[in-house]
Amino acid sequence: MKQNENVKNWITCWNAVNGNVNKKTASDEAEKLWNERAESLVTRFSPTNLKKDQKRTDEILNFLAEAGFRAEGAKVLDIGCGPGALSIPLARAGAKVTSLDISSKALDHIQAIADSEGLSVQTIANSWWISNIDKLGFRKKFDLVIASKTPAVNDVETFDWMMACSRKYCFFSSFFHLGGKRIPAGFQDLYRILNIEPDRSEQSSQINKPSSFFYPFMYLYLKEYRPQVRITHMRRKEIINWMDAANHAIEVIGQSHKITKTTKEKILAYYEQSAKMGKSHSESDMYTGMMVWKSW
Repeated sequence: MKQNENVKNWITCWNAVNGNVNKKTASDEAEKLWNERAESLVTRFSPTNLKKDQKRTDEILNFLAEAGFRAEGAKVLDIGCGPGALSIPLARAGAKVTSLDISSKALDHIQAIADSEGLSVQTIANSWWISNIDKLGFRKKFDLVIASKTPAVNDVETFDWMMACSRKYCFFSSFFHLGGKRIPAGFQDLYRILNIEPDRSEQSSQINKPSSFFYPFMYLYLKEYRPQVRITHMRRKEIINWMDAANHAIEVIGQSHKITKTTKEKILAYYEQSAKMGKSHSESDMYTGMMVWKSW
C-alpha cells in the first residue's frame, strides 16, 4: 500500500512539471519548431561527424552491452531520434532500427544515410505525445527502446508508452537541471544585449525539452525496478563557425523567449562581431544521467 501511494504521489509531482498542456496543440507547434531546427541539428550532431560524437556514442553502446544488450539482429525503437546520433550507429552494428521523430527533415537525413550504406532503418514521422502504440503495432515489439535526451518522453504517460513497446531493454538518458547553472556558458553578455532575463524555471517550455533525469529514475525506483545508472560530466570547449554558434543561441533562447526578426538580427550581429577569423569559441558544461533496465 505504501509503495502504491509513493508511486501515485510521484506521478502527481512529475505531471505538475508540465502543467495543463494540450498535447495535440503542443505537437503541432513542436513539429514546426523541430523542422526549423533540423538543419542546424544535423550539422551539429550528425553521426557522420565521428570526431565529435564517437566517444559519446561508444560510451552508450558499451553501457548497453554491459547490461546484456546485443545489437546484431535486435529490433530497436529510437523515440525522438533527431538526426540519428544513435539510430545510425546501432544500425551499423547490425540492429533493425525504427527511428521515430516529429521532424520529417531530420528523418530524411537518417534515411539518406541508411540508404547509402544499406542499413536496416525504418523512419516514422510521428509525435510520440499523441501516439497510439497499438495502432502503430509497437507493443512488446522491440528488444530495445531508446529515449535519449528527447522531449518526446517527458511525462509519465509517454514514459509508460515507451516501456510498453519493449520486450527486453529500455534506455533513457537526460540532463540534470541544476538551477542557475542551466544558463549556457558565455550567454550572459548576449542576454544583457537583448535585454531579457535568462529563464531558470523548471516549467518554462517544458514540453520542448527533455524531462530532468530525476523524474523517470524515481518513478522506476518506486515501482521497484533497479536500473543500471551512469552519471557523466562533460566539459567541452569548441571552436566553431560563428553562424553555427549564432543558430545554436537562437535555438536555446527560443525555448523560453519569442525570437523576433530583430532579436535574431541582434544575435547574428553579436556572433559575427565577436568572432575571431570567422570562428566562435563555445563552451559546454553539463551533467547527464543515463540508465538501462529490463522492462519485464
